[in-house]
Amino acid sequence: MKRVLFIEADLRNEKLGIMYLSAALKMKGHETLLCRYGKEDLDMLVRSFSPDFVAFSLVTGAHRRSLEIAKDIRKNYGIPTVAGGPHATFFSQEIPEDAVDFVVVGQGEKAIVDVVEGRARGRFLCYDFADLNEIPFPDRSLFYRYEEFRDNPMKNVISMRDCPYSCSYCYNHSWKKMFRGQNHFMQRRSVDSVIEEIIEMREHYLLEKVLFIDDNFLINDRWIGEFTVKYGREIGLPFLCSFRVNLLDEEKLKMLRDAGLFMVNFALESADPSVQSEILHRDNIKNEHIIRAIELFRKYDIKCRMQNMIGLPVKDSLKDALYTLEFNKKYRVDDSWVSIFQPYPNTRMAEYCLKNGFLEGDTRDNIAESFFDESRLKINNKNKIKKLQKWWFFVVHYKFSDRLIETILKIDINSEVSQLLLDLRYTFSKRYLYGIEDEKGSMLHYDWDDICNRFKSAPDFNRWEHIIKKYNLCAGLCKILLKINISDEIAEELYNETYNMDACLRNV
Repeated sequence: MKRVLFIEADLRNEKLGIMYLSAALKMKGHETLLCRYGKEDLDMLVRSFSPDFVAFSLVTGAHRRSLEIAKDIRKNYGIPTVAGGPHATFFSQEIPEDAVDFVVVGQGEKAIVDVVEGRARGRFLCYDFADLNEIPFPDRSLFYRYEEFRDNPMKNVISMRDCPYSCSYCYNHSWKKMFRGQNHFMQRRSVDSVIEEIIEMREHYLLEKVLFIDDNFLINDRWIGEFTVKYGREIGLPFLCSFRVNLLDEEKLKMLRDAGLFMVNFALESADPSVQSEILHRDNIKNEHIIRAIELFRKYDIKCRMQNMIGLPVKDSLKDALYTLEFNKKYRVDDSWVSIFQPYPNTRMAEYCLKNGFLEGDTRDNIAESFFDESRLKINNKNKIKKLQKWWFFVVHYKFSDRLIETILKIDINSEVSQLLLDLRYTFSKRYLYGIEDEKGSMLHYDWDDICNRFKSAPDFNRWEHIIKKYNLCAGLCKILLKINISDEIAEELYNETYNMDACLRNV
């Protein structure tokens, strides 16, 4: 029996990939443990658990930090390290030997067992795809020793790992080149297997909602037909999923709704049709599909989240972002999500950026740690793009005017304010979108008397007062606004925006 310690440096959501690896190891009699680096005492865990191997899942951008941790572990403890995940798959030859002993390319359930049991041949391991119906269900106990994951009433399930599409900003076209010939490529688990996993999970853990994390849940009509019948009969819990809306029709949506569908994630990325087609290679998604889908979601009382991407390599990136923002405001989805484009190496978008002068040098040096951070492209208004990402959800939610958007993009915000905006945005999602968390102290409703009582003594309350009242901003957002230092000029712009709006309303 061997012990494997998985280390994750940034863990906001439960990760099924690591759970599957842990399940494969435990099925062979090995022990596993997860360490949340930075939140737990690594030295204590290493000494108490005595791992024989330490494993990492590398994501491009965040991989730098993980490799530094791996290097320190090998140096300080002499424990062999194993790395898998997307970065290890697509950049295996670049993983430094002083940080990682074994590099897993592709799926890892078979590979990690062979590493642990001493059968690995060489440093690089690439195995045939497993039959998804034969591998054990993910080991949820690995994550559920943490209260925030165990007590979260919404838990993740996946029925299919691969994606049939080839968007230019994604690694999927490279994945298909590497693995398309595999017997189980594009395999979907049987409906019975999925149902059995959910039943088992419900027997052992709190479960009120199911999140299917497949890239495209609607990929097989026959599977969907069987799923909607069996899920509705045997599970009956509300669920959410993601899919391309061009595959949606009203009859299919009714079937899913009747089975328990309460929310859908779908991607717009850019509202500019030419950017969708020529830059992002999403030719089969049209704005008409998006609009029609939103209408259907409203008709059947299904919530929806629209995913967007800004900071794109176009002539006027800010203009493109604001155009997409306006589309979101106009069609009023329940949740508007946005990332900042990163030119991930070996994608067609990275090649496009190099060819067209949006990047210089090695693309590996031009990606942020997260796609919520910043743009590394040679585009104008990068700082405004960065700030717009932080404000985006609130701009759409409260329908800020164009003039107010222009003003807030002039205001510098520090890392504390950026994080507070992100945290409040997540709280909104948990409370109002998913219905899985109480309001706690965020006051996610509007009560002007309460806001005045809480904040009127704050030094800058009078500078923000008119905006807060005009847009009915919640107390949680007010608290953040009052941490932002603004100039007299900006304060006057905020007042004038409100005054001019009032004047316009009087003239209607």
